[in-house]
Amino acid sequence: MTNQTGALWVVTLLLAVVFFTDTHSVPYRLLAGPLHGFTHLTVIFVVGWAIDRRFAISAVSYHDPPLPGTVVKLLLPALIMFAAGWLIGSEIMGIYLWVSLNYFRRHQNEAFSSLHIPDFKNFLRLHINTEGALTIYPVGIRTVPRKWKEIPTDGYSARFQPDDQDATGPALIEEPIRI
Repeated sequence: MTNQTGALWVVTLLLAVVFFTDTHSVPYRLLAGPLHGFTHLTVIFVVGWAIDRRFAISAVSYHDPPLPGTVVKLLLPALIMFAAGWLIGSEIMGIYLWVSLNYFRRHQNEAFSSLHIPDFKNFLRLHINTEGALTIYPVGIRTVPRKWKEIPTDGYSARFQPDDQDATGPALIEEPIRI
């Protein structure tokens, strides 16, 4: 590779994917990280090659001002590359998370967050007292309400309240953390 910018992007992509790989197991990181990265790089190469073969981008000559159709000949392949990268890259990432979660029990948080499950929502409530001490309350809702009813309000409180028998209220998911 003679293009230093291209080499920098390849190395950056590989390092990013390796560092993204779950840190609980060094052998897993050293195997799955580069495999995941090289999969993305292979797809980038194949899609780029296919687009170049189809549109013969290297045959576009550069003139000032551009010849009619030159802009389209350059923009259309770029748009196709972007769309293909978005779709195929997302699929590769999804397959990686699925395999990591189901076979190696890794990336639970990343895989679970993409499932769009409405329940098991968590948040942090922060409280700073008069002395400046911070208390963090990790709160969770196991089953969120799916039915609501409108209630009269004074304009300062909530207009809706849960009307779902299956919903659970907020509860601490672990002890408060005091800093």
